Amino acid sequence: MSLTSAVRRAAQVRPQGLAILQGEQRTTWPETASRIARMAGALRTRGVTPGKRVATLALNSPEYFELLMAVWWAGAVLVPLNTRLAADEIAFILDHAQPCLLVMDEAMSALGLKAAPTSLATVVCDAPGLAQMLGAQPIEDCAPGHGSTAGIFYTGGTTGKPKGVELSHQNFAMAAVNMQRDLAHREDTVYLHASPMFHLADFGIGLGVTLAAGGHSFMPRFTPEAFYERLRRDRITHLQLVPTMLAAVLDAPCRDDALLAGIQRISYGAAPIASSLLERTLAAFPNARIHQFYGMTESCGASVMLPPERHVLAGPLAGKLRAAGQVTAGFELRIADEAGAAVAPGTVGEIQVRGPAVMTGYWNDPQQTAATVVNGWLRSGDGGFLDEDGFVHVVDRLKDMIISGGENIYSAEVESALASHPGVLSCAVVGLPDERWGERVHAVVIARPDANLVVDELDAHCRAHLAGYKVPRSYDFADALPLSGIGKVQKKILREQCVARGRVA
Repeated sequence: MSLTSAVRRAAQVRPQGLAILQGEQRTTWPETASRIARMAGALRTRGVTPGKRVATLALNSPEYFELLMAVWWAGAVLVPLNTRLAADEIAFILDHAQPCLLVMDEAMSALGLKAAPTSLATVVCDAPGLAQMLGAQPIEDCAPGHGSTAGIFYTGGTTGKPKGVELSHQNFAMAAVNMQRDLAHREDTVYLHASPMFHLADFGIGLGVTLAAGGHSFMPRFTPEAFYERLRRDRITHLQLVPTMLAAVLDAPCRDDALLAGIQRISYGAAPIASSLLERTLAAFPNARIHQFYGMTESCGASVMLPPERHVLAGPLAGKLRAAGQVTAGFELRIADEAGAAVAPGTVGEIQVRGPAVMTGYWNDPQQTAATVVNGWLRSGDGGFLDEDGFVHVVDRLKDMIISGGENIYSAEVESALASHPGVLSCAVVGLPDERWGERVHAVVIARPDANLVVDELDAHCRAHLAGYKVPRSYDFADALPLSGIGKVQKKILREQCVARGRVA
Protein backbone atom coordinates (compact mmCIF):
# COMPACT_ATOMS: atom_id res chain seq x y z
CA MET A 1 0.00 0.00 0.00
CA SER A 2 1.28 3.46 -0.93
CA LEU A 3 -0.32 6.51 0.61
CA THR A 4 -1.30 7.94 -2.77
CA SER A 5 -3.81 5.08 -3.01
CA ALA A 6 -5.65 6.78 -0.14
CA VAL A 7 -5.94 9.93 -2.27
CA ARG A 8 -7.31 7.93 -5.21
CA ARG A 9 -9.76 6.13 -2.93
CA ALA A 10 -10.98 9.40 -1.40
CA ALA A 11 -11.60 10.80 -4.87
CA GLN A 12 -13.62 7.68 -5.76
CA VAL A 13 -15.75 7.28 -2.63
CA ARG A 14 -16.31 11.00 -1.92
CA PRO A 15 -16.67 12.66 -5.33
CA GLN A 16 -18.35 15.67 -3.70
CA GLY A 17 -16.38 15.47 -0.45
CA LEU A 18 -14.05 18.33 0.47
CA ALA A 19 -10.35 17.57 0.81
CA ILE A 20 -9.39 21.20 1.46
CA LEU A 21 -11.26 23.73 3.59
CA GLN A 22 -9.25 26.93 3.78
CA GLY A 23 -11.31 30.09 4.17
CA GLU A 24 -12.91 30.72 0.80
CA GLN A 25 -11.03 27.82 -0.78
CA ARG A 26 -13.06 24.63 -1.04
CA THR A 27 -11.50 21.80 -3.07
CA THR A 28 -13.05 18.37 -3.56
CA TRP A 29 -11.09 15.15 -3.41
CA PRO A 30 -11.33 14.56 -7.21
CA GLU A 31 -10.06 18.11 -7.81
CA THR A 32 -7.25 17.58 -5.29
CA ALA A 33 -6.23 14.28 -6.90
CA SER A 34 -6.13 16.02 -10.30
CA ARG A 35 -3.94 18.83 -8.94
CA ILE A 36 -1.59 16.28 -7.33
CA ALA A 37 -1.27 14.40 -10.64
CA ARG A 38 -0.38 17.64 -12.46
CA MET A 39 2.14 18.62 -9.80
CA ALA A 40 3.70 15.17 -10.14
CA GLY A 41 3.87 15.77 -13.91
CA ALA A 42 5.67 19.05 -13.30
CA LEU A 43 8.15 17.27 -11.02
CA ARG A 44 8.76 14.68 -13.74
CA THR A 45 9.67 17.41 -16.26
CA ARG A 46 12.28 18.62 -13.75
CA GLY A 47 14.03 15.27 -13.62
CA VAL A 48 12.19 13.70 -10.69
CA THR A 49 11.97 9.98 -11.40
CA PRO A 50 11.06 7.08 -9.08
CA GLY A 51 13.53 6.66 -6.24
CA LYS A 52 15.03 10.14 -6.46
CA ARG A 53 14.85 12.45 -3.48
CA VAL A 54 12.96 15.76 -3.38
CA ALA A 55 13.56 18.23 -0.56
CA THR A 56 10.72 20.55 0.45
CA LEU A 57 10.81 23.75 2.48
CA ALA A 58 7.43 25.39 3.04
CA LEU A 59 4.90 26.58 5.58
CA ASN A 60 1.60 24.76 6.04
CA SER A 61 -0.78 25.31 3.14
CA PRO A 62 -3.10 23.37 0.80
CA GLU A 63 -0.42 23.60 -1.90
CA TYR A 64 2.22 22.12 0.42
CA PHE A 65 -0.08 19.21 1.21
CA GLU A 66 -0.58 18.61 -2.52
CA LEU A 67 3.16 18.87 -3.16
CA LEU A 68 3.97 16.25 -0.53
CA MET A 69 1.48 13.87 -2.13
CA ALA A 70 2.79 14.74 -5.62
CA VAL A 71 6.31 13.65 -4.65
CA TRP A 72 4.92 10.21 -3.76
CA TRP A 73 2.67 10.22 -6.85
CA ALA A 74 5.84 10.66 -8.94
CA GLY A 75 7.44 7.72 -7.10
CA ALA A 76 10.05 9.89 -5.42
CA VAL A 77 11.29 10.17 -1.84
CA LEU A 78 10.25 13.04 0.46
CA VAL A 79 12.88 15.02 2.38
CA PRO A 80 10.80 17.61 4.33
CA LEU A 81 12.96 20.38 5.81
CA ASN A 82 12.29 22.04 9.13
CA THR A 83 11.41 25.67 8.41
CA ARG A 84 12.84 26.69 11.79
CA LEU A 85 16.38 25.56 11.02
CA ALA A 86 19.27 27.86 10.28
CA ALA A 87 20.79 27.95 6.79
CA ASP A 88 23.85 25.98 7.95
CA GLU A 89 21.64 23.19 9.30
CA ILE A 90 19.63 23.01 6.08
CA ALA A 91 22.84 23.00 4.04
CA PHE A 92 24.08 19.98 6.02
CA ILE A 93 20.86 18.05 5.36
CA LEU A 94 20.90 18.87 1.64
CA ASP A 95 24.49 17.69 1.41
CA HIS A 96 23.68 14.51 3.32
CA ALA A 97 20.44 13.60 1.52
CA GLN A 98 21.61 14.66 -1.96
CA PRO A 99 18.15 15.50 -3.37
CA CYS A 100 17.74 16.14 -7.08
CA LEU A 101 15.40 19.07 -6.44
CA LEU A 102 14.51 21.57 -3.70
CA VAL A 103 10.95 22.92 -3.81
CA MET A 104 10.16 25.98 -1.66
CA ASP A 105 7.24 28.28 -1.10
CA GLU A 106 7.69 32.03 -1.42
CA ALA A 107 7.96 32.57 2.35
CA MET A 108 10.87 30.14 2.69
CA SER A 109 12.67 30.79 -0.60
CA ALA A 110 15.26 33.24 0.78
CA LEU A 111 16.34 30.74 3.44
CA GLY A 112 16.32 27.83 1.00
CA LEU A 113 18.32 29.62 -1.67
CA LYS A 114 20.86 30.71 0.94
CA ALA A 115 21.34 27.12 2.09
CA ALA A 116 21.19 25.32 -1.27
CA PRO A 117 24.37 24.64 -3.24
CA THR A 118 24.47 26.21 -6.69
CA SER A 119 24.45 22.74 -8.25
CA LEU A 120 21.01 21.88 -6.78
CA ALA A 121 17.97 22.55 -8.95
CA THR A 122 15.35 24.65 -7.14
CA VAL A 123 11.72 25.62 -7.67
CA VAL A 124 9.94 28.48 -5.91
CA CYS A 125 6.21 27.92 -5.71
CA ASP A 126 5.15 31.55 -5.73
CA ALA A 127 1.95 32.32 -7.63
CA PRO A 128 3.53 32.08 -11.13
CA GLY A 129 5.55 29.00 -10.13
CA LEU A 130 2.49 27.24 -8.75
CA ALA A 131 0.45 28.09 -11.84
CA GLN A 132 3.20 26.61 -13.99
CA MET A 133 3.23 23.38 -11.96
CA LEU A 134 -0.55 23.05 -12.14
CA GLY A 135 -0.40 23.65 -15.90
CA ALA A 136 1.72 20.54 -16.44
CA GLN A 137 0.41 17.34 -17.97
CA PRO A 138 -0.79 14.90 -15.30
CA ILE A 139 0.95 11.55 -14.88
CA GLU A 140 -0.30 8.21 -13.62
CA ASP A 141 0.25 7.41 -9.95
CA CYS A 142 3.50 5.45 -9.64
CA ALA A 143 2.06 3.66 -6.57
CA PRO A 144 5.45 2.68 -5.08
CA GLY A 145 5.72 -0.71 -3.39
CA HIS A 146 5.17 -0.91 0.35
CA GLY A 147 8.82 -1.70 1.03
CA SER A 148 10.23 1.20 -0.99
CA THR A 149 11.55 4.33 0.71
CA ALA A 150 8.88 7.01 1.12
CA GLY A 151 10.71 9.67 3.08
CA ILE A 152 13.84 10.72 4.91
CA PHE A 153 12.91 12.77 7.97
CA TYR A 154 15.79 14.44 9.78
CA THR A 155 15.94 14.46 13.54
CA GLY A 156 18.42 16.03 15.94
CA GLY A 157 21.45 13.88 16.69
CA THR A 158 23.19 13.04 19.92
CA THR A 159 26.51 13.63 18.14
CA GLY A 160 25.58 17.19 17.17
CA LYS A 161 24.52 16.47 13.59
CA PRO A 162 21.02 15.60 12.32
CA LYS A 163 20.27 12.00 11.37
CA GLY A 164 18.19 11.05 8.35
CA VAL A 165 15.50 8.56 9.37
CA GLU A 166 14.59 6.42 6.34
CA LEU A 167 10.91 5.46 6.38
CA SER A 168 9.11 3.15 3.96
CA HIS A 169 5.61 3.31 2.51
CA GLN A 170 4.77 0.43 4.85
CA ASN A 171 5.90 2.53 7.82
CA PHE A 172 3.65 5.40 6.81
CA ALA A 173 0.73 3.13 5.97
CA MET A 174 0.93 1.64 9.46
CA ALA A 175 1.11 5.12 11.01
CA ALA A 176 -1.91 6.26 8.98
CA VAL A 177 -3.99 3.23 10.00
CA ASN A 178 -3.08 3.79 13.65
CA MET A 179 -4.01 7.47 13.56
CA GLN A 180 -7.30 6.85 11.76
CA ARG A 181 -8.24 4.19 14.30
CA ASP A 182 -7.07 5.89 17.48
CA LEU A 183 -8.38 9.36 16.63
CA ALA A 184 -11.61 8.11 15.02
CA HIS A 185 -11.13 9.97 11.74
CA ARG A 186 -14.19 9.78 9.50
CA GLU A 187 -15.41 11.33 6.26
CA ASP A 188 -16.79 14.32 8.20
CA THR A 189 -13.49 14.95 10.04
CA VAL A 190 -11.92 18.36 9.45
CA TYR A 191 -8.37 18.38 10.80
CA LEU A 192 -6.47 21.61 11.43
CA HIS A 193 -2.77 21.45 10.57
CA ALA A 194 -1.76 23.82 13.38
CA SER A 195 1.60 22.17 14.03
CA PRO A 196 4.23 22.21 11.27
CA MET A 197 3.68 19.58 8.58
CA PHE A 198 7.41 18.72 8.46
CA HIS A 199 6.91 17.14 11.89
CA LEU A 200 5.86 13.50 11.85
CA ALA A 201 3.25 14.19 14.54
CA ASP A 202 1.21 16.40 12.24
CA PHE A 203 2.16 14.55 9.06
CA GLY A 204 1.07 11.17 10.41
CA ILE A 205 -2.27 12.47 11.67
CA GLY A 206 -2.83 14.11 8.29
CA LEU A 207 -2.28 10.75 6.59
CA GLY A 208 -4.92 9.23 8.86
CA VAL A 209 -7.37 11.95 7.81
CA THR A 210 -6.61 11.26 4.14
CA LEU A 211 -7.11 7.55 4.69
CA ALA A 212 -10.57 8.36 6.05
CA ALA A 213 -11.28 10.75 3.14
CA GLY A 214 -11.75 13.58 5.64
CA GLY A 215 -10.92 17.26 5.21
CA HIS A 216 -7.80 19.36 5.82
CA SER A 217 -7.39 22.95 6.98
CA PHE A 218 -4.06 24.73 7.40
CA MET A 219 -2.30 27.39 9.47
CA PRO A 220 0.99 28.69 8.01
CA ARG A 221 2.08 29.78 11.47
CA PHE A 222 0.33 29.19 14.79
CA THR A 223 -1.18 32.17 16.56
CA PRO A 224 -4.28 32.11 18.76
CA GLU A 225 -5.94 34.66 16.47
CA ALA A 226 -5.36 32.54 13.36
CA PHE A 227 -6.43 29.44 15.29
CA TYR A 228 -9.84 30.88 16.14
CA GLU A 229 -10.26 32.17 12.60
CA ARG A 230 -9.74 28.67 11.20
CA LEU A 231 -12.22 27.24 13.72
CA ARG A 232 -14.75 29.89 12.77
CA ARG A 233 -14.47 29.48 9.00
CA ASP A 234 -13.64 25.80 8.50
CA ARG A 235 -15.70 23.95 11.15
CA ILE A 236 -12.68 22.16 12.60
CA THR A 237 -13.35 18.89 14.45
CA HIS A 238 -9.84 17.51 15.21
CA LEU A 239 -6.73 19.21 16.63
CA GLN A 240 -3.14 18.33 17.43
CA LEU A 241 -1.59 20.82 19.85
CA VAL A 242 1.37 20.64 22.20
CA PRO A 243 0.61 21.79 25.78
CA THR A 244 2.13 25.26 25.22
CA MET A 245 -0.22 25.81 22.26
CA LEU A 246 -3.19 24.65 24.33
CA ALA A 247 -2.30 27.16 27.02
CA ALA A 248 -1.99 29.94 24.43
CA VAL A 249 -5.44 29.10 23.02
CA LEU A 250 -7.04 29.15 26.46
CA ASP A 251 -5.35 32.41 27.53
CA ALA A 252 -6.01 34.33 24.30
CA PRO A 253 -8.09 37.53 24.52
CA CYS A 254 -9.92 36.32 21.39
CA ARG A 255 -10.99 33.07 23.07
CA ASP A 256 -14.38 31.84 21.83
CA ASP A 257 -15.88 29.04 23.94
CA ALA A 258 -18.65 28.39 21.41
CA LEU A 259 -16.02 27.45 18.81
CA LEU A 260 -14.09 25.28 21.29
CA ALA A 261 -17.29 23.34 21.99
CA GLY A 262 -17.26 22.09 18.39
CA ILE A 263 -13.97 20.21 18.77
CA GLN A 264 -14.34 16.42 18.93
CA ARG A 265 -10.73 15.22 19.39
CA ILE A 266 -7.52 16.77 20.70
CA SER A 267 -4.17 15.02 20.55
CA TYR A 268 -0.94 16.23 22.09
CA GLY A 269 2.54 14.94 22.72
CA ALA A 270 6.11 15.98 23.51
CA ALA A 271 5.43 16.35 27.25
CA PRO A 272 2.83 15.24 29.82
CA ILE A 273 0.07 17.71 30.48
CA ALA A 274 -0.01 19.51 33.82
CA SER A 275 -3.10 18.73 35.89
CA SER A 276 -3.98 22.44 36.08
CA LEU A 277 -3.85 22.76 32.28
CA LEU A 278 -5.83 19.54 31.84
CA GLU A 279 -8.55 20.82 34.17
CA ARG A 280 -8.82 24.02 32.12
CA THR A 281 -8.78 22.08 28.84
CA LEU A 282 -11.54 19.72 29.92
CA ALA A 283 -13.70 22.69 30.88
CA ALA A 284 -12.96 24.65 27.70
CA PHE A 285 -13.49 21.72 25.30
CA PRO A 286 -16.59 20.03 26.80
CA ASN A 287 -17.20 17.74 23.80
CA ALA A 288 -13.60 16.76 23.03
CA ARG A 289 -11.87 13.48 23.75
CA ILE A 290 -8.19 13.96 24.55
CA HIS A 291 -5.26 11.72 23.59
CA GLN A 292 -1.59 11.90 24.55
CA PHE A 293 0.96 10.26 22.21
CA TYR A 294 4.55 9.21 22.74
CA GLY A 295 6.80 8.14 19.90
CA MET A 296 9.86 8.84 17.81
CA THR A 297 10.70 9.75 14.26
CA GLU A 298 12.32 6.30 14.09
CA SER A 299 8.96 4.64 14.85
CA CYS A 300 7.21 6.80 12.23
CA GLY A 301 5.40 8.64 14.99
CA ALA A 302 3.36 7.42 17.93
CA SER A 303 3.76 3.99 19.48
CA VAL A 304 2.21 4.74 22.90
CA MET A 305 -1.09 6.45 23.72
CA LEU A 306 -2.80 7.70 26.87
CA PRO A 307 -6.50 7.38 25.94
CA PRO A 308 -9.30 9.86 26.64
CA GLU A 309 -10.77 7.88 29.53
CA ARG A 310 -7.49 8.34 31.43
CA HIS A 311 -7.53 12.12 31.03
CA VAL A 312 -9.45 12.55 34.27
CA LEU A 313 -8.58 14.03 37.64
CA ALA A 314 -10.85 11.84 39.77
CA GLY A 315 -12.55 8.47 39.76
CA PRO A 316 -11.34 4.87 39.28
CA LEU A 317 -9.48 5.66 36.02
CA ALA A 318 -7.56 8.65 37.40
CA GLY A 319 -3.92 8.58 38.39
CA LYS A 320 -2.23 7.96 35.02
CA LEU A 321 -1.64 11.53 33.87
CA ARG A 322 2.11 11.29 34.49
CA ALA A 323 2.31 8.17 32.32
CA ALA A 324 2.95 8.32 28.57
CA GLY A 325 0.25 5.69 28.02
CA GLN A 326 0.02 2.10 26.82
CA VAL A 327 1.55 0.63 23.68
CA THR A 328 -0.76 0.99 20.68
CA ALA A 329 -1.99 -1.83 18.46
CA GLY A 330 0.63 -2.75 15.88
CA PHE A 331 3.56 -2.33 18.26
CA GLU A 332 5.22 -4.39 20.96
CA LEU A 333 6.96 -2.61 23.83
CA ARG A 334 9.40 -3.72 26.50
CA ILE A 335 11.72 -2.22 29.08
CA ALA A 336 15.25 -3.61 28.70
CA ASP A 337 18.41 -3.53 30.76
CA GLU A 338 21.89 -2.71 29.43
CA ALA A 339 22.32 -6.28 28.20
CA GLY A 340 19.11 -6.07 26.17
CA ALA A 341 17.05 -8.34 28.42
CA ALA A 342 13.49 -7.46 29.42
CA VAL A 343 13.05 -6.34 33.03
CA ALA A 344 10.15 -6.75 35.44
CA PRO A 345 7.37 -4.15 35.88
CA GLY A 346 8.48 -1.26 38.09
CA THR A 347 12.13 -1.62 37.04
CA VAL A 348 13.68 1.29 35.16
CA GLY A 349 15.39 0.48 31.86
CA GLU A 350 15.39 1.55 28.25
CA ILE A 351 12.04 1.83 26.41
CA GLN A 352 12.16 -0.32 23.27
CA VAL A 353 9.50 -0.98 20.61
CA ARG A 354 9.16 -3.10 17.52
CA GLY A 355 6.59 -3.42 14.76
CA PRO A 356 5.96 -2.70 11.08
CA ALA A 357 6.20 1.08 11.55
CA VAL A 358 9.83 0.96 12.76
CA MET A 359 12.21 2.70 10.36
CA THR A 360 14.22 1.05 7.63
CA GLY A 361 17.31 2.66 9.15
CA TYR A 362 19.38 5.81 9.19
CA TRP A 363 20.15 7.13 5.73
CA ASN A 364 23.68 6.12 4.71
CA ASP A 365 24.61 5.20 8.29
CA PRO A 366 24.55 1.40 8.73
CA GLN A 367 26.66 1.57 11.89
CA GLN A 368 24.20 3.84 13.70
CA THR A 369 21.30 1.77 12.36
CA ALA A 370 22.80 -1.44 13.76
CA ALA A 371 23.30 0.23 17.13
CA THR A 372 19.71 1.53 17.27
CA VAL A 373 17.66 -1.41 15.92
CA VAL A 374 18.82 -4.61 17.61
CA ASN A 375 17.06 -7.89 16.81
CA GLY A 376 14.10 -5.89 15.54
CA TRP A 377 13.83 -3.81 18.71
CA LEU A 378 14.10 -0.03 18.29
CA ARG A 379 16.12 1.42 21.14
CA SER A 380 14.46 4.70 22.10
CA GLY A 381 17.26 6.01 24.27
CA ASP A 382 14.59 6.96 26.82
CA GLY A 383 14.58 5.51 30.31
CA GLY A 384 11.30 4.37 31.77
CA PHE A 385 9.31 1.63 33.46
CA LEU A 386 6.04 -0.22 33.07
CA ASP A 387 3.59 -0.11 35.95
CA GLU A 388 1.31 -2.98 37.00
CA ASP A 389 -1.35 -1.86 34.49
CA GLY A 390 1.03 -1.80 31.50
CA PHE A 391 1.38 2.00 31.38
CA VAL A 392 4.74 3.38 30.31
CA HIS A 393 6.34 6.03 32.51
CA VAL A 394 9.23 8.02 31.03
CA VAL A 395 11.65 8.90 33.81
CA ASP A 396 14.83 10.04 32.07
CA ARG A 397 16.22 10.84 28.67
CA LEU A 398 19.18 8.62 28.09
CA LYS A 399 20.03 10.67 25.01
CA ASP A 400 19.87 13.91 27.02
CA MET A 401 17.13 15.51 24.97
CA ILE A 402 15.39 18.75 25.94
CA ILE A 403 11.72 19.27 25.04
CA SER A 404 10.91 22.98 24.81
CA GLY A 405 7.57 24.16 23.49
CA GLY A 406 6.98 20.77 21.89
CA GLU A 407 10.31 20.77 20.00
CA ASN A 408 12.96 18.11 20.57
CA ILE A 409 16.38 19.69 21.18
CA TYR A 410 19.51 17.61 21.60
CA SER A 411 22.02 19.21 23.94
CA ALA A 412 24.88 17.91 21.78
CA GLU A 413 23.72 20.09 18.88
CA VAL A 414 23.69 23.23 21.01
CA GLU A 415 26.99 22.33 22.68
CA SER A 416 28.59 21.82 19.28
CA ALA A 417 27.51 25.29 18.15
CA LEU A 418 28.66 26.93 21.40
CA ALA A 419 32.00 25.13 21.36
CA SER A 420 32.75 26.50 17.89
CA HIS A 421 33.00 30.02 19.35
CA PRO A 422 36.71 30.85 19.74
CA GLY A 423 36.18 32.23 23.23
CA VAL A 424 34.55 29.07 24.64
CA LEU A 425 36.86 26.63 26.38
CA SER A 426 34.13 24.13 27.26
CA CYS A 427 30.38 24.09 27.79
CA ALA A 428 27.39 21.98 28.73
CA VAL A 429 23.71 22.38 27.96
CA VAL A 430 20.80 21.17 30.08
CA GLY A 431 17.03 21.59 30.13
CA LEU A 432 15.58 23.51 33.07
CA PRO A 433 11.90 23.63 34.10
CA ASP A 434 10.05 26.57 32.58
CA GLU A 435 6.41 27.54 33.23
CA ARG A 436 5.75 28.65 29.65
CA TRP A 437 7.86 26.24 27.57
CA GLY A 438 7.89 23.16 29.80
CA GLU A 439 11.68 23.20 29.59
CA ARG A 440 14.13 25.81 28.36
CA VAL A 441 17.64 25.44 27.01
CA HIS A 442 20.24 26.58 29.54
CA ALA A 443 23.99 26.75 28.83
CA VAL A 444 26.86 26.66 31.28
CA VAL A 445 30.02 28.04 29.69
CA ILE A 446 33.69 28.05 30.68
CA ALA A 447 35.43 30.87 28.85
CA ARG A 448 39.01 30.84 27.64
CA PRO A 449 41.30 32.88 29.95
CA ASP A 450 41.90 35.56 27.33
CA ALA A 451 38.27 35.87 26.23
CA ASN A 452 35.85 38.51 27.45
CA LEU A 453 32.63 36.67 26.70
CA VAL A 454 29.22 38.26 27.07
CA VAL A 455 25.80 36.68 26.66
CA ASP A 456 24.81 38.78 23.63
CA GLU A 457 27.87 37.58 21.74
CA LEU A 458 27.17 33.93 22.49
CA ASP A 459 23.52 34.41 21.62
CA ALA A 460 24.37 35.93 18.22
CA HIS A 461 26.86 33.14 17.54
CA CYS A 462 24.30 30.44 18.30
CA ARG A 463 21.62 32.10 16.17
CA ALA A 464 23.99 32.06 13.21
CA HIS A 465 24.33 28.28 13.48
CA LEU A 466 21.10 27.00 15.04
CA ALA A 467 17.36 27.27 14.68
CA GLY A 468 16.00 29.93 17.01
CA TYR A 469 14.19 27.46 19.27
CA LYS A 470 17.49 25.68 20.00
CA VAL A 471 19.35 28.80 21.14
CA PRO A 472 19.89 28.91 24.92
CA ARG A 473 17.39 31.12 26.72
CA SER A 474 19.74 31.57 29.67
CA TYR A 475 23.46 31.24 30.42
CA ASP A 476 25.78 30.76 33.35
CA PHE A 477 29.55 31.32 33.29
CA ALA A 478 31.52 28.87 35.46
CA ASP A 479 35.08 27.93 36.33
CA ALA A 480 34.45 24.18 36.14
CA LEU A 481 31.82 21.58 35.23
CA PRO A 482 30.93 18.54 37.39
CA LEU A 483 32.73 15.57 35.83
CA SER A 484 32.53 11.84 36.38
CA GLY A 485 35.56 9.65 37.01
CA ILE A 486 36.05 9.22 33.25
CA GLY A 487 35.73 12.94 32.56
CA LYS A 488 32.11 13.02 31.35
CA VAL A 489 29.93 15.98 32.35
CA GLN A 490 27.41 14.86 34.94
CA LYS A 491 24.29 16.52 33.58
CA LYS A 492 22.07 15.48 36.48
CA ILE A 493 24.35 17.20 39.00
CA LEU A 494 24.77 20.23 36.73
CA ARG A 495 21.01 20.56 36.40
CA GLU A 496 20.58 20.35 40.18
CA GLN A 497 23.23 23.03 40.65
CA CYS A 498 21.44 25.36 38.23
CA VAL A 499 18.12 24.82 39.99
CA ALA A 500 19.77 25.50 43.37
CA ARG A 501 21.11 28.80 42.02
CA GLY A 502 17.56 29.85 41.19
CA ARG A 503 17.91 29.54 37.43
CA VAL A 504 14.38 28.08 37.09
CA ALA A 505 11.76 30.40 35.60
